[in-house]
Amino acid sequence: MQRRFPLLLLLILLSPLSPIMAGAGRAAEPAAVVAADFDALNRNDLEAFLALYAPQAQIFGLPADPHTLVGKRLEQMYGAERLRAHFAKAMAQPDTPHIEQTRTVALGELVVSRVHIADPKRSEPQILMVVYRVRDGLIEDLWHVGKETADNRAQASGAVATARALVEANNRADAERFLALFAADARHFRRAEDPHRLADLPSRAVVDEASRARTYRALYADGPIVQVDLLDAFAVGDLVVTHERIHKRGTPAAPAESYEMLAILRVRDGRVLDLWPLEKIARPAAPPAIAAAGARP
Repeated sequence: MQRRFPLLLLLILLSPLSPIMAGAGRAAEPAAVVAADFDALNRNDLEAFLALYAPQAQIFGLPADPHTLVGKRLEQMYGAERLRAHFAKAMAQPDTPHIEQTRTVALGELVVSRVHIADPKRSEPQILMVVYRVRDGLIEDLWHVGKETADNRAQASGAVATARALVEANNRADAERFLALFAADARHFRRAEDPHRLADLPSRAVVDEASRARTYRALYADGPIVQVDLLDAFAVGDLVVTHERIHKRGTPAAPAESYEMLAILRVRDGRVLDLWPLEKIARPAAPPAIAAAGARP
């Protein structure tokens, strides 16, 4: 794994402006744009809703393959005219669903939300994990990455606990404990080079159990030189999203580094099956306060 992506080492190891403005001439923060999207949907305000989307915004359905976050693009919603037609029809229906963000985390252009949908036509609510990419105050991409089901519902609390355990093992430089938290056939990905894709590239360095063991044992051979502060984590079924701050101690060969990282992991029965790093933002190189137990399931 390349050293310029610390979280991946640690966790694999992981147009016009919107009318919603943060100030004159400046687009709103991505989290505010996503919040406005939910507000417009719940008010059935078609024009306010459409004003939040880029002309060629892409909306993706749930993935069919559990080892990917991206499903098929929903062609009936692609392009401004089709998006308008689809939601005009949906909002004209009686008893439209109530859609709520119950948890959210944002970093850079990405916002990840746990979405609760109460539909009068369904006996039970739907719980989804949704990722948005927002640029210049407009939603450019929306991925429905996971859904709570009867099969995965019981995995949520364990998925968050496993994310915490990874941080704790890393901060002790405990390679064997860290490696034990991965399934033998766990898959590791890297951040997409195309901003309109989502962590769809396989890792170059960690390709199987042997390369994972080699990578992490080498990383931890010099002790706890990389420390992680788990800022937030929440789960939908067996998917857990983590927001972390990483500090890498400086050495004679390299300066200290600090980053924030956003990642999604698929966890089953306490073992990581897939790890997708989504976003990385450099921060001033100051050591974080290590606190891995603050996230809620």
